[in-house]
Amino acid sequence: MGESFQKLNLTNAYLFAAAMQDEEICRNVLEIALNKRISKVKAHVEQVLFLDSEFKSVRFDVYASDEEEVSYDVEMQNDDTKSLPKRCRYYQAELDVTSLRPGEDYQQLKPGYIIFICSFDPFGKGRCQYVFEEYCKEADIPLGDETQKIFFNTNGTDTENVTPELLHLFEYLKQSTEEVAVRHQDEKILKIHERVK
Repeated sequence: MGESFQKLNLTNAYLFAAAMQDEEICRNVLEIALNKRISKVKAHVEQVLFLDSEFKSVRFDVYASDEEEVSYDVEMQNDDTKSLPKRCRYYQAELDVTSLRPGEDYQQLKPGYIIFICSFDPFGKGRCQYVFEEYCKEADIPLGDETQKIFFNTNGTDTENVTPELLHLFEYLKQSTEEVAVRHQDEKILKIHERVK
């Protein structure tokens, strides 16, 4: 028998999707995760992208886009399937293939973020976050494709470049209680908790 609904934490995929369909909550989570202001978002949970029956479809846990048409895919990941890097690649390709209409220039592609919130360490280095961008290995030149793949490890111990608010979010994801929500008086976490309640 599964856990009672009241005992679920935000790492539970169902509860995470239910909370993130609230567009203000989705925006709050994105702002904490990316440490930047984000304009109003449109959020879709369990969004299925099915282009052709001959190819694998994609089901995004949370697909969001903001007023500048920046796209965000946010995935809650509790099982280490060892396939996250290639899954990121596939998800980014699926986001991009639906971004341009015939005749539009590639310069019109907007930035895109693939975000995995993991309850385990996907790369085994103890970091709280792993941010990947495309770079030239020889000259350390950014490719400039405006994509990022970000993996968060809610149990990380290396907190370099991690905001206190992100650490509080990790704490709250693992234990989604009133006590944890009010501990640091973060306005965004308190709003997330109201939605969770």
